[in-house]
Amino acid sequence: MKDERFYKAYMEHRTVSRRGLLRGLFRGAQTVPDSSVVIHHQKAEVIRPPGAIDEVIFQQACTGCGDCASACPEFLIVRNTSLPELDFISNYCTRCDRCIQACSLGALQSGTFNINARPKLNHACQNSYMYCDSCSGCCDKKAIQWQSGRSPVIQTELCDGCGECVFVCPVKALEMVVM
Repeated sequence: MKDERFYKAYMEHRTVSRRGLLRGLFRGAQTVPDSSVVIHHQKAEVIRPPGAIDEVIFQQACTGCGDCASACPEFLIVRNTSLPELDFISNYCTRCDRCIQACSLGALQSGTFNINARPKLNHACQNSYMYCDSCSGCCDKKAIQWQSGRSPVIQTELCDGCGECVFVCPVKALEMVVM
């Protein structure tokens, strides 16, 4: 049986080899994924202004100051529950980027113009009855393909979500929906 003197002597003269030191250092430097940290990507339930970052981060970064809404010349940005949303009822986005420039918090970031909504054909299109190509004629991105006598085809991968097609549709057949 080992007594207290043995353990005291062992602890006073304990040495670590160079190999053991390096092994310990490298083992500590390895990145071990923390299973308790889970990154959630939340889909926005409302249409955010152009350049909006991921919804979870957006809700944390945006204070609802209203600078983006006051900078918008089309009055497209409204504040609902203090955070900004887009309301396509009265206008469309002209891609001026003034809202992004006005955001000092980083909740709206410049880069590729993109809005988290796309047009969807929710009502009867009058193109079945008469000639109408107002939605496809105004689309700069050529995301709406006009078809004679049939409803237009919307290619969402080409669309940036400006909403001009919804605004110009005379029968309001198109509606902006969250992607």
